[in-house]
Amino acid sequence: MSHRIKTETVSTSPAIRVSTARYARSGWCWKWTRWIGIGAMLFALQACEVNEESLTETQSPGSSGGGTPPPPPPPPPPPPPPPPASATDQAIFEATLYPHLMDAANNCVGCHGNTQDPLFAVADATVAYNAITSQQKVNLMNPPLSRVYVRPKDERHNCGGDANCDRVAADFLAAIEEWANQATANVPPPVGGGPVVSVPTNFAEATDSGLVRADDAAIAVFTFSEGAGDITMDTSGAGSPITLQIEGMEWVEGGGLRNVSGKAQANAADSRKLFDMITPVNEYTVEAWVIPDNNAQDGPARIVSYSLDTAERNFTMGQNAIYYQLRNRSVATGINGTPALEALDPQVAIDMTHIVMTFDGQTGRKVYINGQLSIEENAANDTLDWIDTHLLVLGNETTNNRLWQGVLRFVAIHNTALSDVEVRQNYDAGAGNLVTMRFDVSGIIGQPAFIDMQVAQLDAAGYLFARPTFVSDATGIAVKNIRIVVNGGTPVAAQPFRRIDTTVLQTGVELSPLGAVIPVELGADNDQFHLEFEVLGSMQGEAEPPVPSSPPLPVADVPEPQFGVRTFSQLNDTMSILTGISANQNDVLATYSEVRDSLPSTPDMLAFGPAQQIAIQRLATSYCGAVVSDGPTCDGFFGNCAIDGAAKDQVANTLYDRLVGDNIAEQPERANVSTEVVRMIDDLGCANGCNGAEAELVLQATCAAVLSSAAITVN
Repeated sequence: MSHRIKTETVSTSPAIRVSTARYARSGWCWKWTRWIGIGAMLFALQACEVNEESLTETQSPGSSGGGTPPPPPPPPPPPPPPPPASATDQAIFEATLYPHLMDAANNCVGCHGNTQDPLFAVADATVAYNAITSQQKVNLMNPPLSRVYVRPKDERHNCGGDANCDRVAADFLAAIEEWANQATANVPPPVGGGPVVSVPTNFAEATDSGLVRADDAAIAVFTFSEGAGDITMDTSGAGSPITLQIEGMEWVEGGGLRNVSGKAQANAADSRKLFDMITPVNEYTVEAWVIPDNNAQDGPARIVSYSLDTAERNFTMGQNAIYYQLRNRSVATGINGTPALEALDPQVAIDMTHIVMTFDGQTGRKVYINGQLSIEENAANDTLDWIDTHLLVLGNETTNNRLWQGVLRFVAIHNTALSDVEVRQNYDAGAGNLVTMRFDVSGIIGQPAFIDMQVAQLDAAGYLFARPTFVSDATGIAVKNIRIVVNGGTPVAAQPFRRIDTTVLQTGVELSPLGAVIPVELGADNDQFHLEFEVLGSMQGEAEPPVPSSPPLPVADVPEPQFGVRTFSQLNDTMSILTGISANQNDVLATYSEVRDSLPSTPDMLAFGPAQQIAIQRLATSYCGAVVSDGPTCDGFFGNCAIDGAAKDQVANTLYDRLVGDNIAEQPERANVSTEVVRMIDDLGCANGCNGAEAELVLQATCAAVLSSAAITVN
């Protein structure tokens, strides 16, 4: 999959908690993010590549429950559990897929047989089998969804030209299908007993989510539900519909457009509706559900733009690397809508994200991310200064040189500035395809009782499950460790609800603010789902499903690495000690709770990826923000909470002494760090010195850059 929604990572989905911290900071000062990890260049990793194969989440087992309660009446019989991994299944793997993975002509051995996780092309067949199965690189229920097949077939990953990729993909698929056929023939009879389970259900039994959007002022709505063709239509019903001509985009199952290399653009006549219906009221809202392909695209890359070219626009919702950005043309900003209003927190995540940008002539611009206000400006009596000949375009600029790559699931434009409540209402309603899936647990509780979840099919590969809610008149019901099961199997890397541990006192209680992406197996028409519980009411079940095999040891010819990476708790403790800020400080604790599962869970450098570096940077920014936000603390840390233009190296030396340290093996040299920090201060507009709020922002930026660098993260 090209996206994941909170599979124990930082996430953004209709039910997922995001940071509510607000920063009224100027966009210019956040150029510092490109300096993240200034020490990392001194510890460059040489690997085959960094890609999603090295970003697989590693889950830690939960704790088991307490004493055994009195036995109640037995629950309904559970669906058949998946068969345990066995020597027979490994033997089938060795006879089917394994020879193709080991074939040098298929190009797997060079990386996945040497240094790159997962190590599924190594000489030790047991290590290869554990890597393939524990990290779910094959789908025996639906072989065409297997990652080792999709990689060469659709993504052309490291397999040569098209003809060779097609051959490799076909060989892999045939082998996986044969593995699946033989495995089915060898499944032992199901064994009774085991976990506490709900009654199974499916999409056919689901009901409408009942969540209503705030669309009274919508004048353009695109749901991308056509599924085929080269146009997509405005379905708002307001005025004449806008038609978008599509090029360089692909339709996404379940509704959506994936922008690969093009855009969706309206003509001048259709676009004129926006000018006619917005300028008289002097306020508007742009709203989108998106899944970015990456957090490096900038320019900003255009998500939704009403513009002429790169220099003139009425508005633009864009992505500027790790930040979302709003440009709006008004009397105060000029023809390019600058300075832009940039949402600094939360940063861009490679997940389903709800972005809302509003303008009101009385108060100015606001940006919301996932239902929460991210940033607002304090402006008054501003007036739109739009041009009626600009064009509405999605995914690019009209001049085709500001490409945004990712999935557009929903776009709407309103001729009013939505309120905080209305933004939250639309966030809760989701991208338009949510249903309520009801899991019956009455037989366990002893009276009518259900767990309701908001569910949607994201695309051909994944379902979103969010907002588990307990519905029953029963009270005092213990609920612990919920797992979602598909066709009798529990996906390994998609179980954030296993952290639930609560007692429900009334009906309608939301059990978790998290969300999960569950892999598709047989498709929405055929997949069956049920829930497993460690504890539900007085029933005690299994603490966890079988834990996947531990990561394999390096193969014989790969030496143990000299360096490792600090894991999540080590990073948090280290940053707390180095900055002198308590790990229990409110803002720090909130950030750590949010990003913890995106921080490294293993010291293995080969498993370290970009998403983990971003999480480290966010945590460092929070600690450094706590340092500079309090005057005495800032003065105590830096000596003076200001920057002397003639003594900028004093800031660099302070950061080196406090965060890096002298006489430590393998640390970067003071002179190298000082050069980079001083260059960063200059680049942030403080070359001649600064003080007050401006100095605090620059000090926070430089502090975070050093604190999130390899000098601290590498161990």
